[in-house]
Amino acid sequence: MRAPLLSLEQRSYDAIVIGGGAAGASSAQHLASQGYSTLLVEGGDFASGTSSRSSRLLYCGLAYFSPDYELWRFAYRPRDLLTRVRMAKLAMECRTQLMKTMPERLNKHTFFFPVFRDRMYPGWKVDLGYRALGLFGSRDAPLNYRRLPAKAAARQFGLVQLMDQSRLDSVGVFTEYQYNWAERICLDTVLDAEQCGATVRNYTKAVKLEPLPGRSWLVTLEDMREPGSTVQVRASILINAAGPWADQVNGQAVQNPRKRLVGIKGVNVMVKLPDECHGLGMETISSIGQPFYCMPWGKYHFFGPTEAVFDGNPEDVRVLPEEVEFILNEANKLFPSLALSREDVVYTWSGVRPRTASTGHEGVKSLTIHDMEGDGMPNALTLTGTPIMLHRHAGRAIARKVKQMLRPSQKEKPLSYEAKLFPENQNSPPIDYDFPGVKVADLRHAAAHEHVETLVDLLFRRVPLGWNIGMGLSSARHAAEAVADILDWDEERVTAEVSNYTHFVQENFNPSWPAPVQG
Repeated sequence: MRAPLLSLEQRSYDAIVIGGGAAGASSAQHLASQGYSTLLVEGGDFASGTSSRSSRLLYCGLAYFSPDYELWRFAYRPRDLLTRVRMAKLAMECRTQLMKTMPERLNKHTFFFPVFRDRMYPGWKVDLGYRALGLFGSRDAPLNYRRLPAKAAARQFGLVQLMDQSRLDSVGVFTEYQYNWAERICLDTVLDAEQCGATVRNYTKAVKLEPLPGRSWLVTLEDMREPGSTVQVRASILINAAGPWADQVNGQAVQNPRKRLVGIKGVNVMVKLPDECHGLGMETISSIGQPFYCMPWGKYHFFGPTEAVFDGNPEDVRVLPEEVEFILNEANKLFPSLALSREDVVYTWSGVRPRTASTGHEGVKSLTIHDMEGDGMPNALTLTGTPIMLHRHAGRAIARKVKQMLRPSQKEKPLSYEAKLFPENQNSPPIDYDFPGVKVADLRHAAAHEHVETLVDLLFRRVPLGWNIGMGLSSARHAAEAVADILDWDEERVTAEVSNYTHFVQENFNPSWPAPVQG
């Protein structure tokens, strides 16, 4: 259980990181490792925002060499070309590093890029993009790109058989990697930041930011589990890694800060495809010129995403019926024999990606560290445009920037990029016999050592039961009872946690099955 918030009263830190997603966690990890006294705070649970709503793809970086991007633009915008090359190279490097250091958190899949006769991007252009990506690959995480004629690919791969053969000319085939579940990678990073000496605290919101003489900061924190309970802490440097909430955080320090991000809403739709599609995925460009994928997820697949500017509160983002219809229509254009309808949807979810603001309406896909000095926020940095695959690079970049601003107050400590695996306990029964990989002992270890506050924290972000088909609804009470003694939950609290968990699933995923009656 967490220490009381009061234990932080009037403490001073070299750096306070606001935002416990992957980028914030990595920033805290690298700062603490380099000897900076660091406080990481997150208004909800760690990895409960954008990090929990990603495509779960360790992306190769194709979007930066997107085949729908007209080559003539590079002649007029050479900086755009350099940015795209830099980001694509970075994506492939991060892909390799994650595969080498955290293989337990990744799955390898065969993916396809279909080349249709009636689309604007011919095979040579697709080849050019993937060959360029391949220059940045490695033996540890190879791209393995090749392009096959449509008939040959259909004979070999079930997913290709379902594509519109009347339009299909050929298929690019390559290797992609997918996170088992993205939240756990973030938690692994949080736990290592703590091991390096950082103070980490979830459900703790920075509600007021006040600049002090000497270019330091006074930050008021509120315990979101005990509303009204506040303390004040000091920091030499402020790191805003709040993702889609970053502009809101800056607004607590100064009036009308410059807009630093554009929120992009993404929706995903889970369905069941034929068994011969198991483990196969697809990436392409939709009919409106946006990225579109078919992603394997266990025995199921999900289609998406939508890409629309979202100006509301990220906490309020929900899937709309018209968004589901758009995704199903796009899927049916690619796979007409499926004839997918609303009745085929297993569940849906959405999230908001914090893209870096620019003169363009939809922002730019570029990791950016903003020095907030010009906005009246000295010794403050804001991080935008960080997909989860780049979180380590973001953390290293933040640490380099801070090193130019401040000397660390403590000794360096070694960090670890390895997965934080649960202790082996073969005698422990699974919490759900349909998913034997999640054991009761795992839940109890997480409850005791990994900052669990709610049942949602436990089943979605410490173990992957929530992301399995069924979403842990049938075993929610069993799970709550298994950790009740550790978390000091009485029978009334157990019942409340199960009810809140059920509401969370229904509200955020709209599953096609009714919630089970909890005994």
